[in-house]
Amino acid sequence: MDFSSTPSFKGNDDVDRQLAKVQEQLYIQNAIRKLQIITDKCFEKCVTKPGTSLDSSQQKCTLFCMDRYTDTEKIVTESLTQRLQQHQ
Repeated sequence: MDFSSTPSFKGNDDVDRQLAKVQEQLYIQNAIRKLQIITDKCFEKCVTKPGTSLDSSQQKCTLFCMDRYTDTEKIVTESLTQRLQQHQ
């Protein structure tokens, strides 16, 4: 029996497109969440005297803080991926 002509079945292409759209939305939400975490942590650590702009030491501290955070996240992700692959 061919269900492809029924209105409720739209085919694999539609399902794939919807899945891709959901994955993209999740990726964006995750990126926004990570950016907010990094911003909060680095601002708290580096900006001791909030003002209208960051001085050079605050800018440098923030840049290094963000770099350390992203480097650490990359290392942890790679380590977890390796461990998961070893257990499969």
